[in-house]
Amino acid sequence: MVRAQPREVLAVNRRTALVADTLRRLVRRGARSHISNVLRKTRPEDVADVLPTLTPAHQAGVFDILLDDFPEAAGEVLIEVEPSLRLALFESLSANRIASLLSLQAVDDQVFLVEALPEERRGEVLELVNIASRDAVETHLTYGEDSAGRMMDPQFYALAEDKTIGEAIAALQESRDLENIFYLFMVDDGGHLTGVTSLRQLLLTDPERPLSEVMTRSVIKVHVETDQEEVAELATRYNLLAVPVVDDDNRLVGIVTVDDILDIVQEEANEDFFKMVGTSEDELLYQDRSFRVAGIRLPWLLVNLVGLMGAALLLSSFETSLGRGFYLALYAFVPAIMGMGGNIGSQTSTIVVRGLATGRVSLVRGQVRKFLWQQLKVGVILGLSCAAVVGVTASFWNASPFHGIVVGISMCLTILLASLTGVLIPVLFERLGIDPAVAAGPLVTTSNDISGILIYFGIAATLVRLLP
Repeated sequence: MVRAQPREVLAVNRRTALVADTLRRLVRRGARSHISNVLRKTRPEDVADVLPTLTPAHQAGVFDILLDDFPEAAGEVLIEVEPSLRLALFESLSANRIASLLSLQAVDDQVFLVEALPEERRGEVLELVNIASRDAVETHLTYGEDSAGRMMDPQFYALAEDKTIGEAIAALQESRDLENIFYLFMVDDGGHLTGVTSLRQLLLTDPERPLSEVMTRSVIKVHVETDQEEVAELATRYNLLAVPVVDDDNRLVGIVTVDDILDIVQEEANEDFFKMVGTSEDELLYQDRSFRVAGIRLPWLLVNLVGLMGAALLLSSFETSLGRGFYLALYAFVPAIMGMGGNIGSQTSTIVVRGLATGRVSLVRGQVRKFLWQQLKVGVILGLSCAAVVGVTASFWNASPFHGIVVGISMCLTILLASLTGVLIPVLFERLGIDPAVAAGPLVTTSNDISGILIYFGIAATLVRLLP
């Protein structure tokens, strides 16, 4: 069993590579019917992996064939591809073709694709979509970005709680147009959510019993404006396959299903990792716009640069108090001190950010203190180990035990402080309601650079004054 998964993954990779090679040869030959036949046998997810291996012109050609012959699969492919490729494919399609593609998708997928359209084309495309779909999409777009209402599926199954189990099963059997029926929700005459039960419970219960006797009245639900990350956390914590979404009056208006929840988890993880290095996913969307990408990175790099310039000023102020020769001897180990502090700080803050995102690190005071103490103990171990290595090296390097003592103590304290700031800065941001992923990159690095300089040369200046 342990070896089965890697073999399956390798098989998928080989199959994708084979499909890509086949499509490239068929496109060069202009063999449209053969391309259509290959697309018919290939899953949309695999087509989405293959398209980036083609030239831009061939990508548009293959997608045109897919849209003509398998329009429903074309919509799935468009959802699966990377943002930059999705935007390029949109630009190759007319508004009418985009509208016809949208009409075949579920409402939540329609919303996703409309959001991905350039703003100047959204109104034009929505005007061509049928009225029912247009109203549903526009209603979704009124909810906040990244909210449960924006991503929910308005097609769900609900029954009155006074129905019997047998009536509920019969009604489900007649509803062949609904997908992802994981739970059966109960509502009153006004559409207010009153309870929920699982399909398993229905099948194992006497058909004559009313739903009100078997349903769970304490329903885990979210509001339409609940952030999608919170929706994913609830689903993960309680192992839910679908989460009901209600409005201000507790009326059931939609559900967020497990496939969307998995997308949220992946999206939030990607967003956090991008923020930790001071950028965003928009960089993938605008790969061909250098100034736009530079604009995304520049703000936090400037923050980092200002901090480093401050560190340089601090560094130069020690030259007078230490003497130029002694100052230059110590300067050789500045990269080691600053680098190790930055590495430890980044490692610790990454763990904290992911812990906060997954719920493994809580803001409850006792848990934060416990986690901080654990990281400080790790910092002590790492600090002493690295201090021993760099201290001995510095002693032989400068033929002076004094230099070794200064470098060793500084390394240990810098790593210890980096462990502290790596925990406290993300936790502080979380308490202030700011995304802690922002703090895990440039801010932690800059603060550790400054503190490392102060510790290193501060200890040296202090010891020099104490020596006879």
